[in-house]
Amino acid sequence: MAFLRKPAFRRGIFRQPLQPETHLADRLKIYLALQKNSLKASFARIWETPIASSLTILVVAIALALPASFNGLIQNARQPVEALETTSQISLFLKPELSNEAALKLAKKLKQNPALIDASLISKEDGLRELAAYSGFGDALAALNNNPLPAVILVKPRTTDADSVSRLLIELKTLAEADKVQFDSEWLQKLQALLAIAQRCVTAFSLLLGFGVLFTVGNTIRLELQSRRDEIAVAQLLGATHRFIRRPFIHSGFWYAFLGAGLAWGLANLLILGVRTPANQLAELYGSPYRLSFLRLTDTGILFGSAIFLGIIGAWIVVAYFLREIDAE
Repeated sequence: MAFLRKPAFRRGIFRQPLQPETHLADRLKIYLALQKNSLKASFARIWETPIASSLTILVVAIALALPASFNGLIQNARQPVEALETTSQISLFLKPELSNEAALKLAKKLKQNPALIDASLISKEDGLRELAAYSGFGDALAALNNNPLPAVILVKPRTTDADSVSRLLIELKTLAEADKVQFDSEWLQKLQALLAIAQRCVTAFSLLLGFGVLFTVGNTIRLELQSRRDEIAVAQLLGATHRFIRRPFIHSGFWYAFLGAGLAWGLANLLILGVRTPANQLAELYGSPYRLSFLRLTDTGILFGSAIFLGIIGAWIVVAYFLREIDAE
């Protein structure tokens, strides 16, 4: 029996307290040595049943890979949206009778506003040249006797927060030189709302699959407990504590979750790799330097941390219930 092969069982020592003179450093070394040996033994038991263990690890990996990959894609989608937020502009159309000199003076005044990053002027002449170049009506515009276009000041707000932008729009509309203020952010707000909905769906999906990981690991540990029931009963007769019996099963839950998270990390990055080439080609067509990235270090840490937590909790619950059943017999 695996328990009886342990040195502690051969000596019959389970509850032997540490000597009073044992230093804290020695206790820590003993504790770490016990954890290390238990981790090795648990991994060896998983290695001895490759087919059953691989199936459990694969189920855990699939349950973790789906939300991880979707979350990675959403985080990638947020990057260009955040870039668009920083480049959002307010177009301040000035009154047609206002001269370029007065418009330039107003632009310099707006640059001093702490709520703005920049305020650049498009003069009447520049505006007419751009309209002629991009509209296709260059000949018709050249026949005009005077320039009907007003001067425009492109204002870049320091923040795109809805309340801050609303206050800024009200402030710009009250200017005596202002004729019209335009801030086309509705499409950006819709895109942000869609991403927020997608993020919440992924969160709910992650919680459901998290319970799947919890039950998968717990059921695997339950089967292992049943197969070692006689061994555990003998160990208790020899004086093994619940902590001693629980330790290897908790470590088995750790290994199932850790290995499943590692496989899930690879599957998620593989899925992102599958859409990376067309996404990068689309960005190049729009002249954007944006490139799809793999799972970030933070997301990787959350993936492994949540998986290990679920694996340990699942194993702990099952072992605690099993030990209560044995104690009641």
